[in-house]
Amino acid sequence: MSGDDERAWAADKRDFVADRRDELADERDRVAETRDQTAEDREAELDERERHVDARFAELGAAEGSDASAARSEAAAGRSQARQTRDEAREERARAAADRDESTKRRQADAPPARLAMVFADLAEQLYDADSFDDVLTRIAAAAVATVAGCRMASVTLSERSGYRTAASTDSAATAVDQAQYQSQEGPCLAAVDIPMVYAQSFPDERWPTLASLPTESGVRSALSYRLTAVSSRTHDLGGSLNSYGHKPNAFSDTAQEIGLILAAHASIAARAVDERSTLQTLGRDLQQALLSRDVIGQAKGILMERLGVTPEDAFDLLRRSSQDLNIKLRELARGLAETGELGTRTFRHADQVARL
Repeated sequence: MSGDDERAWAADKRDFVADRRDELADERDRVAETRDQTAEDREAELDERERHVDARFAELGAAEGSDASAARSEAAAGRSQARQTRDEAREERARAAADRDESTKRRQADAPPARLAMVFADLAEQLYDADSFDDVLTRIAAAAVATVAGCRMASVTLSERSGYRTAASTDSAATAVDQAQYQSQEGPCLAAVDIPMVYAQSFPDERWPTLASLPTESGVRSALSYRLTAVSSRTHDLGGSLNSYGHKPNAFSDTAQEIGLILAAHASIAARAVDERSTLQTLGRDLQQALLSRDVIGQAKGILMERLGVTPEDAFDLLRRSSQDLNIKLRELARGLAETGELGTRTFRHADQVARL
């Protein structure tokens, strides 16, 4: 085995061990969360029971014994302390999970090109499997958090003729930072609509004096935005941006920036493809409905031509006028006539109407 092969094998082994360790940690967290939830449910039942006891004492106008009251107060304080301890443990697990996610993204970034290509191939498949345009945008934002080291939350901005809007977001804080940029009319997510990549190492950034330090109010201290080109035919190719937000200054390394560029390229193509697929599906449904409507209107015209002895043009005009008089869609009126074969006095007032056509 050559030296390069040995190093590659050692790296694969190290990554496998790290991935397995993270999986076990995630499983422990799930077990702990289930245990905490069970404890909270049990304590909620105890709290509810004590409220009933208090209400009963109040109803009877009786005073509870001092020993019992003290015991209950002590038990309530113990439960409150236990809840606080669980909350602290929950926060610690969340921090540890975030650190594991960052380690995973760094391992992926440092992986050999072939392995990184496999990661993006799997990611591209997930994007193209999206059910709708909105779904693919949501997946794009989630992919940024999953693949770009330093990214703790992400969003997708669309530039439309009416202005900018956040079409997908992984966190309400990311949406708030987007809104701050829209209101300031400046910031990385707006600049990236026209530029391939915009990196704000920290806030405030002298490029955007009006935005200033507003992002830090939502816990964002650095931002990395990428251009999404021609993401939707519905936006008339005005494009948009993929926004990655970090919790600390200088959160994005050179490698992370490069991976983000690859992701943005995949995302632009996937979004456009899914949008076009959705558009074609909508057109197909509309065409099918139009053909069905044409068929049922043809049937209704045939009935009128046979019953009233009128021309095709007169039969259609009679349907149209009746649709307007009764405020019923022409298609629905024709369907009712085709299904029942009945003219009805409400639909056709008298034969003189036909004569006047």
